[in-house]
Amino acid sequence: MEHTAEVDGFILIPAATGGGALVRRSQIAGARANGRDGAIVYAMCGPSIYTTATISQLAQYLDAESANIHRD
Repeated sequence: MEHTAEVDGFILIPAATGGGALVRRSQIAGARANGRDGAIVYAMCGPSIYTTATISQLAQYLDAESANIHRD
């Protein structure tokens, strides 16, 4: 994937403690749900970000594709 300003721009992730964190898309290593309180976003360098955003909301912010997994 080519990293352009449009694709690799910054997003504002709402922080659990108020305000938010401005993060470059390419610096996000991953995320996981954190109960009903939102999610934890793991940055490639730096601290984790505890957010009130859900995994679904983060996926929308990052324009992520959804995997369709079926059990046989």
